[in-house]
Amino acid sequence: MNYDLLFTSASSEKLELAIIGVGGFNHSLFTYGVRNEKISIRVLCGRNIQKCADAYVAAGVDPGHIVHCTDLATGLSAFKSGKSLIFDDVPLAMQMPFDVVVEGTGNPEASARFMLSAIEHGKHVVAVTKESDSVVGSLLSKKARDNGVIYSLAEGDQPSLLIGLITWARNAGLTILAVGKSSEYDFVYDPKDSTVEVLGKKVEIPGFSHVWDLGEDAQKTVNTRSEMLSMFGQRAIPDLAEMSIVCNHLDQFDPDLEDFHYPIARTLEVPDLMCPRQMGGLLSGKNKIDVFNCLRRTDEQSMEGGEFVVVACDDEETWQVLKEKGVPISRNGSSALIYYPAHYLGFEALFSVLSIGMLGLPTGSTHPRPRYDLVARAARDISKGTVFKAVGHHHVIDGLEGILKPARRVDENVQLPYYLADGMKLRKDIRSGELLTADMLEMPSSDAILWSLRKEQDDIFLS
Repeated sequence: MNYDLLFTSASSEKLELAIIGVGGFNHSLFTYGVRNEKISIRVLCGRNIQKCADAYVAAGVDPGHIVHCTDLATGLSAFKSGKSLIFDDVPLAMQMPFDVVVEGTGNPEASARFMLSAIEHGKHVVAVTKESDSVVGSLLSKKARDNGVIYSLAEGDQPSLLIGLITWARNAGLTILAVGKSSEYDFVYDPKDSTVEVLGKKVEIPGFSHVWDLGEDAQKTVNTRSEMLSMFGQRAIPDLAEMSIVCNHLDQFDPDLEDFHYPIARTLEVPDLMCPRQMGGLLSGKNKIDVFNCLRRTDEQSMEGGEFVVVACDDEETWQVLKEKGVPISRNGSSALIYYPAHYLGFEALFSVLSIGMLGLPTGSTHPRPRYDLVARAARDISKGTVFKAVGHHHVIDGLEGILKPARRVDENVQLPYYLADGMKLRKDIRSGELLTADMLEMPSSDAILWSLRKEQDDIFLS
């Protein structure tokens, strides 16, 4: 694919892009976006004004051309005169005459509020914050369509990239067996001292060399690996959130287990494991979505956070040639691995911006619907009065684990989307293993936008 040709436009005008949140994912978006000749970035939104100013200066903007805007007239005047604008008032920023906004705060409530404001002001939206998208993404997409704009997932993050890989495989005529991703953190094995390291925690695992290869019984091997490495976490909330989003964008794929199989596996073993049991794998059937923990030696390439599609080797000559070209094939020759070994964060999200602005297309699907929810379950006994709070880089809520369940209305009180618990107070004791429900919480104030949007989504899609 020639991207110069794909994103060619007869117009000499640049796409005007606004960014909400200039750290993390969006740091690389801004750093490399200002180098793209098709894009102009002159609206930055953030709570830290100095950080926004520093980003502009690092990109070569004269400090005298940077304006902190606190009212509409100042903002419009500065934009018209070609200045670089900073806002700590996002709804005010949404009134500027730009085309596309990338929202990347990572805060479930704030991101929902900001994206709704953008849509209501006629702006295309690229959604980076999976925490809010996993709860109300289907509704925000519908609201965008109703307002004549586009709501898109962000290329550079796993849901959009996996959807791209799936649709590529489908259009190539391949028979898809399973799809998914590698989890966020590798399990790194050092055979010299028989240690495994995850996130800087290194543990000696005597005898791990005996399960380095799958052996004849793959299920037994991955079970043994999991037991030997039980001191490490093997499931992650972000993985579950991301895969729920993919389920909501593509109707064909369902989880085999509500918390996934999560085998600890080498990349080359994925086609052996992520296929139906009758083909030697772990899955109950075809068209399953799952996650694996990437196991590798210290001298091997990571697949941390990469995406995969496992396909059937249903033409012997084709797959023999591809095997000779290095494509990973299962040991019995029945399935093969197609994969994208990484995700490139913000600078890759520029392709979502270009796709929206120049092709009029999202980098997800056009009509997502709520098929699955990431729901909250108590990971331990939790006392009445506890206030739940999503914290850390991956916005995990202490005491709660996540599983995927078919989407249900929140007011049915059978399950609760994980991120609706953020900031909520528990009004009764709950036991380990119980699913959290709305009636277990003190109800939020009427201005809790995520709850309000979810009710609206339920009324439209799940009535």
